Amino acid sequence: MRARLSDVGIAVESGVPTRREADRAPMSFSQRQVWLHQQRVPDSTANNICLTFTYTGEVDEDALRRALLAVVRRHEILRTTYHDGAEEGGAPYQRIHTDFPPPVVTFDLRGASDPDGRLRSLIADAATEPFDLATESSLRLTFVNLPPAESGAPRLAVVVAMQHIIWDGMTLPAMARDVARFYAEAQQHPDTDPEVEELSPQFADFAEWEQDRFTNGDHGADIGFWEAQFAGGVQTASLPYDRRPGAGSEISARRDRTLSPAAESNLRALAAELRMPPFSVFLAAYYLALRRITGHREIVIGSTVANREESGMEALIGNFSNSIALRIGGEGDTFAELVTHVRKVTDAAFEHRTFPFEHIVDIARRVTGDEDAFPFDSLVLFLDQKIDGIHLPGAEMTWELADKGRVALPLTVEAFMHPDRTEVQISYQVDLFDETTVASIHEHIDDILSTATAARPYTDLVTVDHSDA
Repeated sequence: MRARLSDVGIAVESGVPTRREADRAPMSFSQRQVWLHQQRVPDSTANNICLTFTYTGEVDEDALRRALLAVVRRHEILRTTYHDGAEEGGAPYQRIHTDFPPPVVTFDLRGASDPDGRLRSLIADAATEPFDLATESSLRLTFVNLPPAESGAPRLAVVVAMQHIIWDGMTLPAMARDVARFYAEAQQHPDTDPEVEELSPQFADFAEWEQDRFTNGDHGADIGFWEAQFAGGVQTASLPYDRRPGAGSEISARRDRTLSPAAESNLRALAAELRMPPFSVFLAAYYLALRRITGHREIVIGSTVANREESGMEALIGNFSNSIALRIGGEGDTFAELVTHVRKVTDAAFEHRTFPFEHIVDIARRVTGDEDAFPFDSLVLFLDQKIDGIHLPGAEMTWELADKGRVALPLTVEAFMHPDRTEVQISYQVDLFDETTVASIHEHIDDILSTATAARPYTDLVTVDHSDA
C-alpha cells in the first residue's frame, strides 16, 4: 500500500526523518564515492548514464517537456549540487536549490540527409560530456524530432543524460511513473504546469539518516566479515590482462553479445531446476570462464545492491546502490554445488550490504598489505526483472543505454534478461585488454552456459574440450 500511495504522489510514513537543514545535507556514501572519483578525474564520464527513449506515434512534445520539468520540481536530488566543504572545515555535502532547471535542447532532423546517423552522434555527445557537479545540473535533456516511420507515424527521441550521483538501477521505474502522471496532467491543462505534490522523504533526508545511522552504529560484525573476504592471500586482481600499464586511462570500448539459444535455454532451465536466481547461475558461469582463462581458483568479483528497504525509498530518484565484493572459490564438485556456493557467498555479502564501500576498500588494503589494492577488478550486474522505460499513451516506445566511452573498472559485465533473450554487454578499458580477449570471455561464458548440467563436475567445464559432454 505504501508503494502504491507513493506512486500517485501521496506522502507515506517513513523511518527516515526530515533532515536538519532544508538547503543542505551530507552526501550519502554512494554519492560520496561517485563525487570522490569525479574529484580525482574531473573529465571522467565513467559515471555518466545516457538513456534514449524513441517514440513512434503521436506525442505531445510540450506536455512531455513540462512533465519532465515537473519531475525536477518534485525530486530535490534533480536540483542539487555537490561541494567539498573544505572552506567551512567540514565534510563534503550536497546543496539543494529551490529553482535549478536542467538544460533542455531541441533538434529537428526531419529534413536531415542522415537523421539516424545524426541522432547517434547526438547520443554519443550526450553520453560523453562530463558533468561539473559543483555548478551544473546532473541532468540534461535533448529532444530530437525524427523523420516519420514507414507507417507515416511521427517519431521523437528524448535523450536523458545523467550523472550516476543521482541515479541507480531502480530509479527508472520511479521516474517513469512520475513522468506518466505529469504528462497526463500537462495534456489536460495545457496552459498551466502540472501540480507537484510535496514528496517526503527526499533523497537528502535519506543521506543524512544514513550517515547518522553509520555514526551511531556498531560495525564489528561488518568489519569482521569483510576482513575475512580478503584474508589468506586472495588476489583482488585476477583478470586475463593483456597489458598492465603503470597509469592506464578510463578509455573504454564495449562488446555486446546475445546469448546463443543453447546458453539462453540452459540458463533458464538450470535456474528453474536448482531453484536459484538466474544471477547465481550466470555468476557461476562467469567465475568458471575467468578460471578457465587464468587458472585462478579463488576470484573476487564485484556486484551492487540497491539499499532501498526503508519505506518511501521506492518512489525516489537517487543513487541508493552500494558495491559488494564476492569471494568465490571452487566449493563442491558439481555445477549445482558451485551455484549453491555462489548463492551462499552472495547472501552472506548481502547481510553486510549497508557497510559503505569506501570502508570495504580500506579493509581490502589493510588486510592484503597493498595500499593500492581495490576489492575487485571486475563487476557483474544482472537484471532479470523488467525495467521498462517511460511509456506515453498513443505511442510505441523503445529505449537503449548508450556507451559512455569510459569505465572506472578494468571490466564491467552487464547482463539483461528479457522474456525471449539475454543480452550481455562487456565494457573494458582498452589500455588493459584487446578486443579479442573480451570476445573470448563472451565465448567462454556462452560455452559454459550451453554445456553445464546440474550433475556435471564443474572442473570439466574449466577445460575447453567438451567431447565428453
